[in-house]
Amino acid sequence: MAPPPAVPEADHQDDDDGIPEGTGVDLRVEVRRLKARNTAPGPDGLPGKAWVLASEALGPRLERLLSACLERGQFPLRWKTGKLVLIRKPGRPADSPSAYRPVVLLDEVGKLFERVIANRLAEHLAGTGPDLAEHQFGFRKRRSTVDAIMRVKALTTGDAVARGGVVLAVSLDIAKAFNSMPWSCIREALR
Repeated sequence: MAPPPAVPEADHQDDDDGIPEGTGVDLRVEVRRLKARNTAPGPDGLPGKAWVLASEALGPRLERLLSACLERGQFPLRWKTGKLVLIRKPGRPADSPSAYRPVVLLDEVGKLFERVIANRLAEHLAGTGPDLAEHQFGFRKRRSTVDAIMRVKALTTGDAVARGGVVLAVSLDIAKAFNSMPWSCIREALR
């Protein structure tokens, strides 16, 4: 097997396109979020709580690793490799393929890196721009699917039509979109 190709040295120009180094703050915030989670480990076998416990000792090394990944524009292939687990749905016959929900478990370190990148992108778009459209609800801080439903509801009520608003034909399929959200909240939002 041939060794992987060498990574070209990053171009270190002094311009506005430089990527800021990963800061301990980025990492500490994301590691702290792991404390509240009780997730199954990915292929590396390390649960999120192990990263929480090891963050003080490994934090600086992990920070340098994430900074190098950002600098080179690389996301390690190993962090993209998952472990497929089938979880049986209650009340379904075991011999039916639809009785199982496939879940892919990824390494926590890769998910940490993804969250750092997502937060930086959101901050950049909100601060430097171009900002996302006002009607964009996904991938925005302090906006949720419930906010989007409430907006659609407001646009399609008789009140909007009475004010000379445009009548919209809206179809919203939410049957499986809210698997982790309490249905009482969804019902309340649709009233």
